[in-house]
Amino acid sequence: MWNIGWRTVLQQDLKYINKSLEKSFKILEILSKSIFPLKASNISRKAVLSRTTTFRLLSVLSQLGYIHKNTGSNTYTMGHKAFQFGETSDYLQSISETSKEILKEVSSKTNLITYLAMLEGSQIVHSDKISDNNDDATIRTFRMRLDAHCCALGKVMLAYRPENEIATIYRSYNFYPHTNNTITNLNDLKRQLGKIRTNGYALNHGEAFENSYGIGVAILDKDKRSFAGIALSGSKNILNPKTMMDYVDLLQSASIKISRLIVAN
Repeated sequence: MWNIGWRTVLQQDLKYINKSLEKSFKILEILSKSIFPLKASNISRKAVLSRTTTFRLLSVLSQLGYIHKNTGSNTYTMGHKAFQFGETSDYLQSISETSKEILKEVSSKTNLITYLAMLEGSQIVHSDKISDNNDDATIRTFRMRLDAHCCALGKVMLAYRPENEIATIYRSYNFYPHTNNTITNLNDLKRQLGKIRTNGYALNHGEAFENSYGIGVAILDKDKRSFAGIALSGSKNILNPKTMMDYVDLLQSASIKISRLIVAN
């Protein structure tokens, strides 16, 4: 009799757990397909869940690190742990398709390699690499991961993320020194992110690879949060004070164009 009652309770518990898991995955799917942060009310409507259930599951998923809550705007995005399961290819594909002509133009004007990437936790994922060859810019799609703290693209995207998100990403992170110029602790990273927000661009002084330099600019949404970034890469001469700001202006103009196209879509 006791065994039958226990099995009944266990079956009910499993049924309840399975429903919660199903609803949780539904929320994760919705967030994974959204380029921009979503409010709980939007998630509730898209998932066809009550607000009470949505808030409860969002709270649990946030505590576990699978989604991130921006307490300033009360919006939600995918968290750093979710990216351990794989890259957000839908994001990358959408942004790549929308921005490819703009990036080709940047590469043609500068004769430099242009990169497009997104931030995934403590790493960036390059989506496209565009190089200029005989005035004919060619685009190559690839998936290369790189630590965000050691490159212009990563740093500039981190600079336009909420401070509590940065704290979560780097809570138990070991900074790997790729070169002698790599940032090796969170305090130094935070100081540099502050300068980047003030300047509006990030520089890479051979921090990921020796003799590899770059300039990065974030692509921002309407809330001034980065959802992607673009960068130029080349020799140390790219950081020449006489020409560097021309590159920055070109990248910033391109990022605004891409942002407008993405938001319009």
